[in-house]
Formats: sequence, C-alpha cells, structure tokens
Amino acid sequence: MTAHWISKRAFVAGGIVAAAGLRGVGNVARAESGPVSALPDKGGTAPWDYWQSNEGSGVLRVASAAILSANPYNTQPWLFRLNANRLEIIANKTRNLANLDPYRREFYMGLGCALENTCVAAPSQGLAAKVSLLPNGPDADTAAVVEFEPTVAAPHRHHNAISLRHTHRGPYQLDRQVESDVVDALSAQATNPDVKLLLIDARGSEGKNFSGLVMESSQRILSVPGLRDGRHIGITINAPSGTDTNDQALEKADAAWVEMTRTVACGTAAAFGLIMVRGPRTDHRLHMEAGRLWQRTHLEATLRGLAMQPMNHHIEVIDYETSTESKSSVAARLNLGTNWTGWEPIFGFRAGYAGGTAPASGRRPLSAVVIA
Repeated sequence: MTAHWISKRAFVAGGIVAAAGLRGVGNVARAESGPVSALPDKGGTAPWDYWQSNEGSGVLRVASAAILSANPYNTQPWLFRLNANRLEIIANKTRNLANLDPYRREFYMGLGCALENTCVAAPSQGLAAKVSLLPNGPDADTAAVVEFEPTVAAPHRHHNAISLRHTHRGPYQLDRQVESDVVDALSAQATNPDVKLLLIDARGSEGKNFSGLVMESSQRILSVPGLRDGRHIGITINAPSGTDTNDQALEKADAAWVEMTRTVACGTAAAFGLIMVRGPRTDHRLHMEAGRLWQRTHLEATLRGLAMQPMNHHIEVIDYETSTESKSSVAARLNLGTNWTGWEPIFGFRAGYAGGTAPASGRRPLSAVVIA
C-alpha cells in the first residue's frame, strides 16, 4: 500500500459479574456452563504479567487484553460487562479530562483502543468478534458491544505485541529514520475509508511546523486555566499512593513537561504522525475508529521495533479553539496540503527507534472494571 507521507520528498472499585450468562460472587465469575474463574484483582504492572503468562481463558482472557490498551493520560476510561459470548465496553464518564477534551475525543479514542485489543485477543481463544459501535446512540454509556462466535483458535498477527506495546517517552536515535517498508506497513493499518494515517518527516519543513505548533500549544495549555486543570486531572487521576500532587508539585511537573517536549519529544523524533478523519471532529464513532487505528498502528510498530508516543498538545488546543471560538488558528497553520481538505486532524504522535525499552504503565485490575 502506498504510504501517506508529507515531506520535501512527499513524506495515540471492584465489580461483580452478574450479566446474562455469568454469575458473580465477590470477584468470582461463573459461565453458565463452564468452570469458575476468578477475576484478577492485582493492579499496577500485574495485569501485564497476567496477560504475558497466558493465564485465563475465553472472554475473561480477552478482557484482560482490553485493559492493556492505550488510553489518554492513563485515565483508563472503561468498564466492561461480560458473559460467555459477549463483551460490552462501557464508557466510564467520570474519568474524563474536562475542558482539555471538550468533545471527549481522547476519551472515546481510548475506548476504541480497548475495542481493538479485544478483537486482537479474541481469535486466540477460538472467538470471532462481531462489533457494534455505539448501539444505543452516541450519548449512551455503551460504547461498543462485541458478540463472539466459535471459530478455529489461531492468534492474530498482533497478539504477541499486546504485552510489549508501551509508550516510549525517552529519546529516540537521531541517526536512524523510519524505513519506507515500515511506513507502508503502518499506513496499511488504516482500513476505514474515513480514518487515515499521515506520516511526517521530522527533519523537513512540515516536521518543523508540527513541532513548532506542539511547543506553542504546550504553553497555551498551561496558560489557560481550563486546559491546565484538565492536564492536571490526567496527572493525578491514577497517581500512585503517596505521590505529591500539590500546586507546587504540579507546577514543577508542568515545567519538566515543556522541557521534555522540546528537547526529547520534538528534538529526537524521526517522524511525526497524524490520524485524520473525514467528518466532524465531534463524532464519537470516528473517535472510536481512530482509537482502533492508533492501537493497530502502535501494535504493528511494536512488532517492528519502532517506538511511539502520543503528542496531542496542538490537537487539544484545536479542540479548545473550535469549541470556544468556532475556528482554530492552530488548525489553520497545519501545513497538510490540499489532499487533506475536508479532513480533521484528531490525534498526533511521534515515532522513532529508541535505545531501550519503555516501562509499563500501571493498570487497574480487571476486578475493578468488570461490572454487573
């Protein structure tokens, strides 16, 4: 598949299972015709270890992959309802970024990421996934319903990448660019005609434009109270016990964030990327499809040894400007060319090759996010 490049050359509290088909007592779930299975109840990095150890089976195994998905600021905005042949992804609307995410774009993209991991994990359990997005409408709590049918068990291509995929926030190698075959493989992850991937050479004028808007937007986020408060929600919502989150600590974290964005995120990227949607940037269905694409892209990158990190500073400012002023000066200065007229940028990231591995982000245990 031809890649979309832009450059001089043309270069994202415990629950009880009691749904139909399952019976719950404490943290134990029973399929109507199957054995008792305990919901994993350890958080932090334990959910990553659980998946990698091949524990669990069936829909519980699939759900244990869903919680390892990418999500905004590690807010983990999901809940799940499970039974033997069905998984529902529920929007936990209390876990949002307030004014930093006025359209809940990042929120629903996180749910889309969880949906993608669900579909990647299912085949290994002999389950074929049939997906219904927003079956009760865009404002209802149910973000997606996945119905499972029996099939021959065979792992998905991205199966082994689930436990290896982590956001790499460190420096990338300055002397290595993203190879053309990798670019083509990443672009091939875009399977929805209204959701595409655009890759930008970080060394060219378009890459400098991208990083310039990111840095400008970083300062804007910190200067606008509503945006800054939303960022601080992301910092504090899952902060480990004992973490200092007073005003002074947050101010220090903000200063470090700007400096790391300048010197590391922008300064060492080999490529930048945008996920583009054809349609309104307020559409939750497009948000979820974009989340699925980001998860697929990151899983594919992981298999190829390519590191990635979301960079949504300017996208968040575009959301803020369009929600408060009806138009965005930042969007107007994105140099994307006429081929992208009618498309909206709704997710940004960087890519490159890193010298080391990234640490796993902590997760809430499955027992905390499976509900009746």
